[in-house]
Amino acid sequence: MLRSLEVPDEPSLARALELELAGQFPPGSRIIPWRRGADFFALRVVPPGAAAERVLRVPLREVTTSVYDGTVDFGDVVEREAFAHGILQRQGVPVAPLLGWGRAPGTGDHSWMMFERVDHDDRTSLSPPALAALGRVLRRIHAIARTPDLEAAVGRQTAPEEMLERVQTRLSALAERVGYPTSDELLCRAQAVLGERAGLRDLRLTHMDLRPENLCFQGDDLVAVLDLSNCTLGDPAAELGRMAAYGTLTRDLLEAYADGAPLDDRLIAAYAVDTYALLGLLGAEEFADQELVNRGLAGLDDCLRRLRL
Repeated sequence: MLRSLEVPDEPSLARALELELAGQFPPGSRIIPWRRGADFFALRVVPPGAAAERVLRVPLREVTTSVYDGTVDFGDVVEREAFAHGILQRQGVPVAPLLGWGRAPGTGDHSWMMFERVDHDDRTSLSPPALAALGRVLRRIHAIARTPDLEAAVGRQTAPEEMLERVQTRLSALAERVGYPTSDELLCRAQAVLGERAGLRDLRLTHMDLRPENLCFQGDDLVAVLDLSNCTLGDPAAELGRMAAYGTLTRDLLEAYADGAPLDDRLIAAYAVDTYALLGLLGAEEFADQELVNRGLAGLDDCLRRLRL
């Protein structure tokens, strides 16, 4: 059964934030509803005169519970994202300048992040040169190795052991909601492949949401990576599996990322199960979108075909 979550009142939120965060931007600034993602609002902050615009990133809800992510405190997410932003910036990964952030101090308040607005070309697909640029940036992200401080801040949610559990949770939940006759076989095959990665010691930083919507390009130059809320330590192959599901794991990207070295296709397919199951659940649970459900199921069929080889 498809159902859709209530859409918050964005104009009322904008008015509330103008009062709540008035000390964070020039007097007389207006906050204008702009974009809405699965978990966050993006609102434009328009200062008076000719001052540069800013972007506020605010959770839709401070705490949510879902079958695919459990209970999430978005104050924690904002704090983790701010830490990851600093790490990426110091490593030369292009990110939007972060001007400030804060956790909700009480009930009815909002956690938030504020960025300089980055001029860029709106695009829904990436050209081969743009994909190559993304591959170079991805290599820089995955060069960031685990340290105790980094793990304490961002966790290890894409480590093989965590991904094994997440694949089982999401695939089982999707099968319960929309039906998927081969879910048991797919889960067994995916777990067998991912189990071989258990105990991986060389954990690296992963972004886990590198879609065109979260990338700012000027021409074919990647000038900012956005939405760091999923950044965590884990297996870089988990990121490649997610990108395969997004359709961005192309030859052009791999030439730049791994000098064209071949990947383990069964490993990529096993990790992609997580993303396709998530897409199906989002379609069934949050957006009442049968097309999204169908996309998730078709992707799972493709993963099973590749895992049978």
